[in-house]
Amino acid sequence: MSRQPAQPENEIVAWYRSIPTCTRFLFTSFLAITLAGNFGLVNVYSLLYYPRIIFTKYQIWRIYTPFFYYTLDLNGAIQLYLLYRYSSELETTRFIARTADYVYFLLVEAGLILIFGWLLGIMLLNQCLVMAIIYLWSQEFRESIVTFIFGIRFKGSYFPWVLLAFDVLRGGDVLSTAVGIIAGHIYYYLQELYPATGGSRLLNTPQLLYRYFPPSSSGTRTSFGTAFAPRNQNTAGEGSTHIWGRGQRLGSS
Repeated sequence: MSRQPAQPENEIVAWYRSIPTCTRFLFTSFLAITLAGNFGLVNVYSLLYYPRIIFTKYQIWRIYTPFFYYTLDLNGAIQLYLLYRYSSELETTRFIARTADYVYFLLVEAGLILIFGWLLGIMLLNQCLVMAIIYLWSQEFRESIVTFIFGIRFKGSYFPWVLLAFDVLRGGDVLSTAVGIIAGHIYYYLQELYPATGGSRLLNTPQLLYRYFPPSSSGTRTSFGTAFAPRNQNTAGEGSTHIWGRGQRLGSS
């Protein structure tokens, strides 16, 4: 009996499966929580960050949901794109085959943002997390050229500051953007700058995470291609160009 030829995988399913592990978790959380909140499946109020309620009523999920709820509008779509784009690129370059280290980075950033959110009364932490990821990307790809709206070009190291300035000009959520930059810089300083001056490396990934996400030397298949080896952090991104055009966070006509 002849076998039936295997059916080709749906393109959308294939694309989704190609997203790196951590980024896929972030992307899925974004979609699930945003859709649940916007379509009335859950009360939006229950998704917001209220530390007092977390501790008095034990609504532990509020530590997680404020990072991923957005409204269904252009800004939400742009934030989703930014999360997918820059998280994927970090995961397939700086953290290639080191999923545990990327998980730890996200946990450290989440912890810092939760603290800042508590102190500053920020109820939605989504933009903070996206900006923290972008900040680390900007340090990893310092020499990459970003093309901004109206054709303005600058190095990747300036990217977070340009976004902050644009938020100031358009009356956006400046506080969340600033918190994300600060949280990202704290991680980068403790992980890279302070040890480079002779200090101890204070952010060592717990061994428990390596048990769940063991390092891999094999290639990782992603939507950006197949990466086979960790890249040198001192040269990552040199000569590469990243287009910032239609449909991204700042938009263009």
